[in-house]
Amino acid sequence: MGAHPTCPSKLQSTGASLASCLERCPQLLGDKVVRRFGAQLPFLFKVLSVNKALSIQSHPDKQLAERLHAEHPKLYADPNHKPEMALALSDFEALCGFASTQELQDRLRGVPELASLVGPQAAGALLALEPGSGAGEEAKQALRTAFTRLMTASPEAVTGAVRSLVERLKREQDSGTALSPHEALALRLNTQFPDDVGVFSAFFLNLVTLPPGHAIYLPANEPHAYLAGELVECMAASDNVIRAGLTPKFKHAEVLCDSLTYRQGPPDVLTGTPAGPPGLTLYRPPFEEFEIHRIQADSSGSGSGSGAGSMTLPASGGPRILLVTAGEAEAGVVGPLPEALELVPEIERSGALRRGSIVLIAPGVEVALRRAEGLEGWVAAVNGAFLALAEALPEAPAGEAVAAEAEVEVAAEVEAAR
Repeated sequence: MGAHPTCPSKLQSTGASLASCLERCPQLLGDKVVRRFGAQLPFLFKVLSVNKALSIQSHPDKQLAERLHAEHPKLYADPNHKPEMALALSDFEALCGFASTQELQDRLRGVPELASLVGPQAAGALLALEPGSGAGEEAKQALRTAFTRLMTASPEAVTGAVRSLVERLKREQDSGTALSPHEALALRLNTQFPDDVGVFSAFFLNLVTLPPGHAIYLPANEPHAYLAGELVECMAASDNVIRAGLTPKFKHAEVLCDSLTYRQGPPDVLTGTPAGPPGLTLYRPPFEEFEIHRIQADSSGSGSGSGAGSMTLPASGGPRILLVTAGEAEAGVVGPLPEALELVPEIERSGALRRGSIVLIAPGVEVALRRAEGLEGWVAAVNGAFLALAEALPEAPAGEAVAAEAEVEVAAEVEAAR
C-alpha cells in the first residue's frame, strides 16, 4: 500500500495510480510533507504472512542507496533508505541484530562447524574479547571480520559445514539431548534452504519472538530475517534490499557485510502507547517518515463522545492509510473539508468499511467511525513528532536542516516514551 513505482496502489474509483493522483493533487500530502519529501508519499505499508523464512538482509542508508541505485538500478530500484517497523498480528519470530559478545563466544565454543567456517584467526579474535566489550571498536572489528568470513565462505565449505552440523544435531536429538533455540532453528532453516549459509548466520543474530500487538523497528544497515508469523510492516518509501542468505534471489554478501553497523544487543520493542481517543494505540519509531496507529473499537463506544459503537480519528498534518483487518464501520468526514481538498475530485466524504478495506485519509481530515462494532484496523501515518516540529518551525528551510532536527526530536520522544 503506497505510491512506490514498483507497485503503486490504485484508486478504486478510477483505476488511476495513487502516485499520479498525489503528483496532480499534492494537497493530499500536506504542505509539511511536500516541503520535506516532495510530492510523494514518504512511507510504504505492507501486510506479511511469513510461512517460510525471509532472507538474511539489511536495508541501505541514503548514501549507500544512492550509490547502489546508480551502479545497479535493476537490483536497487530507488535511491532512498529503508528503515522499517514490524508489528505482530500473530505470534511472530525474527532474527534481528547481532548477539552480545558473550553469546557469540558461547556459540563459537558450542558449534565447532561455525568456528571452522569463520576460521581460527577470526574466531580467536572474537573469543579473546571481554564479554561486555560489544560497544568498542575492537569488538566491532572482530565481529565484522568473523561475520564477513562466514558470509563470504565458499559454497563448498558452507555445504560441508552445514551437513556436518545437521548430522551432529540430529544425533544429539536422537540421544535425548535438548537443542538450544538457535540449534533447533538451524535445523528448521536447513529444511527450508538446504546447505545455505543463512543456517549459520542465525548463530550470529538475536532470535526475537513477539506476541500480537508488539513491534520492533530496524534502522538502516542492521541485519535481520523474518522467520514466521503475520505482521503489518511500515517503512520509508523504498524497495531496496541487500540479501546475503536464505534466498534464491541475488546475494550481495560483500556489500551487506561492508555496510552493517555491527551494533550488538536485542532490538527495542514497542508495546504501544495510548494516543488520542480510547481505542487508539500509537507505535512511533525514531524515523521521520512513518508511525503506526492501532484501532480497536467495541460496542461500548469510545472517543470524542461519538456514541455507542463509534469512535473518531483525529485530524493529522500528513496523509494516512487505513487498513481494516476485522469488523466493519461507516466512515464519514467530520465537518467541512479543508479548502484545499475541495478541489480534489476523488475525495469521498463517506463510505462503508469492512475487512480488507484500504482508505487514504487526507491531511486535516477528522474521520468518524460509526457502528464500528468489532472494528480493528491499522493506520500508517507520517511521524507525528516530525509533523509537530515542522509546525513549530514553519519558516525553517525545507530539506536536510529540518530533517536532522526532526530525527533528533523523534528519537528523543521515543526514548522518553520508553
